[in-house]
Amino acid sequence: MFDICIGCRLCFNLCPSFPYLFKTVDEAGEQKRALAVKEEKIAEQVKRKEYLELPEGEHAVEASPEVEFRGEISDLSEAQRRKVVDLCYQCKLCDSNCPYTPEKEHEFQLDFPKLMTRAQAQHTRKHGIKLNDRILSNPTLVGKMGTLTYPLSNWGNKLGIVRWLMEKFSGIASDRTLPRFYSKSFKSWFDQRTEKPVIQSENKVVIFRTCYTNYNEPGLGKAAVEILEHNGVELVSPDQDCCGAPHLSNSDFEGFQQKAEKTVKQFLPWVQKGYKIIVTGPPTCSLTLKQDYSYILEKKSNLAADIQTISENCYDISEYLIYLEKQDQLRTDFKEEIGTVAYHVSCHQKAQRIGFKSRDLLQLIPNTKVKLINRCSGMDGGWGMKAENFEESMKVGERCANDLCAVKADSACSDCSLASLQLTQASKESLLMTHPIIMLHKAYGLDQKTSK
Repeated sequence: MFDICIGCRLCFNLCPSFPYLFKTVDEAGEQKRALAVKEEKIAEQVKRKEYLELPEGEHAVEASPEVEFRGEISDLSEAQRRKVVDLCYQCKLCDSNCPYTPEKEHEFQLDFPKLMTRAQAQHTRKHGIKLNDRILSNPTLVGKMGTLTYPLSNWGNKLGIVRWLMEKFSGIASDRTLPRFYSKSFKSWFDQRTEKPVIQSENKVVIFRTCYTNYNEPGLGKAAVEILEHNGVELVSPDQDCCGAPHLSNSDFEGFQQKAEKTVKQFLPWVQKGYKIIVTGPPTCSLTLKQDYSYILEKKSNLAADIQTISENCYDISEYLIYLEKQDQLRTDFKEEIGTVAYHVSCHQKAQRIGFKSRDLLQLIPNTKVKLINRCSGMDGGWGMKAENFEESMKVGERCANDLCAVKADSACSDCSLASLQLTQASKESLLMTHPIIMLHKAYGLDQKTSK
């Protein structure tokens, strides 16, 4: 697969895996030629600026020995091949760019993200799971601890000595801006609400709140609930666990399977009652429920039919609201305008192949212009948190932040809260990123209700 990628190079500007692969192979070729020159097997290469004076065909004859000095995959060391795998953070952008995928019915059947997952799985099976991966794959535990120790948790996350110790112990980069914790989780807010409108509707949803929304961005969950209720949607938010995506990042398939099967059993009864699953948080979670469960567990679980049912009835929050709009059931009684918006297209939103639903939502607000920034933020959850990946992550993030800053807009937003965290840091806080649902909530005038 690497050999095919080297011949194509369409993904040269995506995640760090591809530039590193291409550069390393090219350097292997250059080293071969340098050795041949040293051994006097060939002369130093002369770079010509003009070829028109050469007799026809001479340049081809002259170039023919150079084929011997082309870099090959076989020239790469095990460590170099391993680094290509480590630099892949599963943004899945190459999958949509690649002309050789099974979806495009090409004979190569190329699927780079899945190959990297399999390679990581082999490495994990052989060497085990590192401590930092174990910590990052348990956001529920981290979230509970952060909430219980609020506000000390937020204070400690900004203290140099604490962050230095955290990096030494857990491998989380000391320079990484970490998500905030709150005194009350979204679940606590939802369960303790005193004003719960009684809604009986054909539109019924069960909230998949996600670990991030629950502990690090409860305001997003509140906004989603109030928007849904404003549109006459009956909703519930039952007990639930992590979707398992953090386990998949380090190829802990056993941990992933446990989380996935638990989630399926928790949500299947609701789907069977006619409820749709609405994911309020990062699009990684909705992508996991929609695609990864069926792919990873198709041969490892006896829940194949149930997994398919979950996948078919899972919606990103913006996707569901646009579904209501198509049914002429979405209210457009907006109270406030939001002006021009720079909208960052998150990778895992794009990988769902559902279109730009948040953009479509925002454009329903009068006098709104949405400018798309279609570039990866370089975060990808736990990958960007690790000290060994921090610099590479920030390089990608800075390019995306620069594109956003170049847009003349009143505000900037992304469906991925972790991407927003990354872009705010990469821009040195000149970008104050928010979420499209928060903006929609404000446009409805519901933020006044929440503040009261």
